[in-house]
Amino acid sequence: MDLLLLGFTLIFSLTVHEYSHACAALVLGDTTAKDQGRLTLNPLKHLDLVGIMMLFIIGLGWAKPVPVNIENLINKRRSLYIVALAGPLSNIIIAILSTIAFYLTDSQSGYNSFFTYMATINILLALFNLFPIPPLDGSNIIYSFLSDKFAYQYNKIVGKYGNYGFLIIIILFNIYPQIIFSPLSIILKILGLK
Repeated sequence: MDLLLLGFTLIFSLTVHEYSHACAALVLGDTTAKDQGRLTLNPLKHLDLVGIMMLFIIGLGWAKPVPVNIENLINKRRSLYIVALAGPLSNIIIAILSTIAFYLTDSQSGYNSFFTYMATINILLALFNLFPIPPLDGSNIIYSFLSDKFAYQYNKIVGKYGNYGFLIIIILFNIYPQIIFSPLSIILKILGLK
């Protein structure tokens, strides 16, 4: 049962996350995601089989990144942070709605546990994606605000070492899991979910 709940929560949350990136890009003038069929809530368009398997195996995974052509955005690189924030923001909204639903349901019902789980997973996804390590959303937020000089250097570094991003993330979170689980615990206590 827990595995089914985890699977549903992750698929739903990752789908909404990627769809939100695609929506934000479209609003800001880039149709790339729409043209590639990513402006949809169909999970099959967003999920990466290997990424989902890794979530269950090591606790870290990924969905297919939404393609964004920075040159098509209204303010080019300067508006990329809006597209990048859209994903984590969608997870925060799901977490808030789940918390509200938690307080509106009977504490003895199975729904209560479901909403706690949904809120927890979405807070975790938001925190995780805001880390400033490529290819996570946090790195694109920072990239959006860099000066042209530093943005150029950033692109060189990412071009050279970007493929090691997930390896760095896996090592970091395995050595220092408190980096993400400590803020998660604090937020859950504030929300009364722990």
